[in-house]
Amino acid sequence: MKRILFVLSYALVVVSVYAYTKHNESEKLAIMLSNEYAEQMADASAKLEELDSAVKQTLLFNHSDGSKKARDDIWRLSSDIKKSVASLPLDTSFSTSWMNYLGRIGNYAKEADRLENPDEYYKVMAQASKNLGVMRDEWMVATTGLIDRQYSMDEWMKRLDASNPDFDWSHMGSSIKQFTETDFPLTASESDAMKKRELRDIDDAKVTQAEAVDRFKTLFPQVSNDVIGVEMSKPGSPYPFFHIRFADGESIGYIDITEKGGHVLSYLAERPFGKTALPFDDLRRTAEEFLKAAGYKDVVYEESRENNTSWHMVFVRQEPFYGAKVFSDVIHLKIAKDTGDIIGLDASEYIRKEKLHRQSIKKTDWKEFFHKDVQVVQEELAYVENERLEQRLAHYLKVIRDENGHTGTYNVIVDTETLDVIKTEKLD
Repeated sequence: MKRILFVLSYALVVVSVYAYTKHNESEKLAIMLSNEYAEQMADASAKLEELDSAVKQTLLFNHSDGSKKARDDIWRLSSDIKKSVASLPLDTSFSTSWMNYLGRIGNYAKEADRLENPDEYYKVMAQASKNLGVMRDEWMVATTGLIDRQYSMDEWMKRLDASNPDFDWSHMGSSIKQFTETDFPLTASESDAMKKRELRDIDDAKVTQAEAVDRFKTLFPQVSNDVIGVEMSKPGSPYPFFHIRFADGESIGYIDITEKGGHVLSYLAERPFGKTALPFDDLRRTAEEFLKAAGYKDVVYEESRENNTSWHMVFVRQEPFYGAKVFSDVIHLKIAKDTGDIIGLDASEYIRKEKLHRQSIKKTDWKEFFHKDVQVVQEELAYVENERLEQRLAHYLKVIRDENGHTGTYNVIVDTETLDVIKTEKLD
């Protein structure tokens, strides 16, 4: 009997020590995640100050080099802040409205030279400057708790999910939406694009919470053994989704799955990384196999970039009729170098599928279209968004030319029907 009691006591001690160790590891990872988000929020706050300053600077000049430089800064900063907002744990209705406003102010600054009446720019941007000041102040109040390390990650998420949080995110989202509609009225094409971005027209059957969790377990069996929380998105969200948090072994993270259709909006796992690095080709093959198993069977690999721990890969939907890539419908995948585990996924753009239309393709002699010293080295078809936010079938060309002994490389996108140049981009 004593021996049995000893064994049981020893086992209890072992289990307790193991549980304590795992708890400490999860706490450390949560602190790391909280610190990373705090730094990103602080960076967004600093850039928001710079954006406000750049908008004010453009109001000092007529259309001159000084105005152009400030407008270039507006475009750059608005894009940078959009990326930060998209990656932060924020209220969905707020982040959607915020990113839309930032995108519109950046586009307006970029296209200002095409305005028939230059005074229109000053009228619009003067009002935008006032609204940016209000938005900047509200952003500082809303995010100060995490930036100043007053809240842990759990406390921050609870405040976001609370029915009566300290800060009214939905009110701020509504205010920004009103600013957008008054400062930059939507055209018909832009209105359609907004519906697409907000998933208003998604008509898939609803899934239950249990089915959403099963979907998570099917896609990520290696980390889904310990779901620690499932919440529904707040009533003010543009579309309902399940927010599932997990802590399994050394991994903590979350996955967001839409109620309609059970589509993965985003997934993120945080964990320590080993020093080994698998070959890129093996990791790409693993990523492609994962996407096929997850039901994303109409995507093709487009590009990738790396850091010291992982590869960030981009996959693009390929429509079947022309075999054209749809660059607005992409999946971002993050894969760990040491094990090949999927540690990040953003399929939100992919599931908001664009409505595509057939289009004629004019025969074109590129030797006549381009100057004689330009060489077309790659050509494919793609659907891209023009300035009116319309999806157009286009020739997606890579061209090169000699530039004083160096090879200049460009992407040139040409509408297949009108032969208008939609975009020209110099590659590094």
